[in-house]
Amino acid sequence: MIGRSECFKCLKQLMWYDLIPLVSYAILRGRCRYCRSHISFVYPITELITALVITIYFGVNGFYLGSSSIFAIFVLVLMIALAFFDALYLILPDKIVFILGSGALVYNIFLRRPDLINLAISGFIFGSAFAILHIVSRGKWMGFGDVKLAIVIGLILGYPFGFFAIIFAIWTAAFVGVVMMTLKMASLKTALPFGSFMAGSTIIFIILKNVIEEKLSFIISSF
Repeated sequence: MIGRSECFKCLKQLMWYDLIPLVSYAILRGRCRYCRSHISFVYPITELITALVITIYFGVNGFYLGSSSIFAIFVLVLMIALAFFDALYLILPDKIVFILGSGALVYNIFLRRPDLINLAISGFIFGSAFAILHIVSRGKWMGFGDVKLAIVIGLILGYPFGFFAIIFAIWTAAFVGVVMMTLKMASLKTALPFGSFMAGSTIIFIILKNVIEEKLSFIISSF
């Protein structure tokens, strides 16, 4: 289970008024209320990006609070957390991945029965493909956290959107890697936070999924 939020320095358990997005950071001037140690600027940036992503989601899909939109927001928030964790620490916390996977299973079983087989098979295939890469490379090409995240992406987006999201993440990571090597900022041995690319790609496809489906339906109906 995920415990209550606490200061990383003094380990003091934080109250609800210490955790108001952006507001608490501004009022406390970036310091812990209890020990006055500096709070990383990553936190307000994460909160700001989360607010922007949710705003963009509703701007693209319309403001409607139904089961699908609530699930989408749930996924978006946790994917943003995973993207930041992997970018900063090169790790995908099992707790967050587990919550995402469990939430996807509950949602799929109770509210998306027609897609359940597609989603389950997609998660199995995506996870198996990444697991093979992990085993063959002995963890050098792919971390096991990426394997678990691939399974979750399959459970959330299924096929073909989950497949497209992973392919887009691979292309994006490759492009960023080439640019970094060209600028002498990295080498072939430099580890890239691939989980961040997968999480970011998933966020994009969740936001645009309905739009893409509508466009495809229009194109198909035109023939």
